[in-house]
Amino acid sequence: MLQKSSENEAVIAYFSDSYRDGRARFLDACAARGLGVHATIHPRLKGPAGEALAMDHVWIGDEKAERVLFITCGTHGLEAATGAATMLQFLESEYCDNLPPNIAILLVHGVNPYGWAFDRRGNEDGLDLNRNCLDHQYPYPQNPVYDELHPLIKSAHVDEPGLAAFAQAFQDFSRRHGLAETINGVTAGQYNHPDGMSFGGHALSWSWQTLFAIANQHLRTARKIVHIDWHTGIGDFGEPFFITDAPKGSPDYERAAQWWAPNLIHADDILEGSAPNYTGMLVSGMRDHLARINKAETLSVVIEWGTHDLFTMLQALLLDDWLKQHGAQDTRFVKNTRQRLIDLFYPQNLRWRESVLAKAPALYVQALEGLDSW
Repeated sequence: MLQKSSENEAVIAYFSDSYRDGRARFLDACAARGLGVHATIHPRLKGPAGEALAMDHVWIGDEKAERVLFITCGTHGLEAATGAATMLQFLESEYCDNLPPNIAILLVHGVNPYGWAFDRRGNEDGLDLNRNCLDHQYPYPQNPVYDELHPLIKSAHVDEPGLAAFAQAFQDFSRRHGLAETINGVTAGQYNHPDGMSFGGHALSWSWQTLFAIANQHLRTARKIVHIDWHTGIGDFGEPFFITDAPKGSPDYERAAQWWAPNLIHADDILEGSAPNYTGMLVSGMRDHLARINKAETLSVVIEWGTHDLFTMLQALLLDDWLKQHGAQDTRFVKNTRQRLIDLFYPQNLRWRESVLAKAPALYVQALEGLDSW
């Protein structure tokens, strides 16, 4: 645990160690500003202490504003706390008091409250919400590389020898198939193995149904929307890493590159110089939904906060997958594995957290200024 001292007092004020604490801080911050929070409570599940699991959202600014900065966090449950920390920090800023009449902000806090509460990336159904938003009436995209990798993943153990053996087997597989193709297999999304990594599910999740309802309520009259979805795990330690599905050279890509300069915007060079063929992503699914309910232009970016190197984070995905089957066991090994997973996606390192808080405010301001000039 972080030690409370004058050096890290500001960090402690924003970063929460549990879903329950994170939600309480968000509600308190909104109440301090006189903002009304709308909560959608999960209809059948509770948190580890019996607390309600909710997706909370708040609107800041003129209800009739046609330009909206739309912020989401917690698509991958345990990654929520970092995006939530930046929201708390932003709620204290002067920018919330001085929005132009044509601009509003929609904050959605805890897209995946179950995953955050139980320290998992996936949701209550064991699926990856960031691979779930696609039309489930049609045949699913196939991922034959993952099909081949699945037995290797399920047979791996997550003690130190097991992780080393998995890393070696993964590298051997990569040499045969190519590293970019192998990473695509693991991360892009798959729909054949419910017990496996990056499983996108066979129906639209509660979280997605709730997000669509929020969009229907607030974004039907918007004309320009900037959507930021906060994540962690990809990029240099404590640095923001921008991802867009807009092709390089497209108007949306060039717009993002101009707004958030000097940060690089990654499109086809996300991992090892290539881009996984992600399916069912939140930003693309939400953009498609917005196009159905109105004629808004939507610029979407994922902003990751970098933690560790690629192969360490691939092992982190293995830890998360293993906990999906074994996390209910009350053993020291399971507890240690869960804590290790948390620290890989949500480092307790003070310098990492200070870096996030130092850099995040400018990213919000750049988004607002870009939205205003669009």
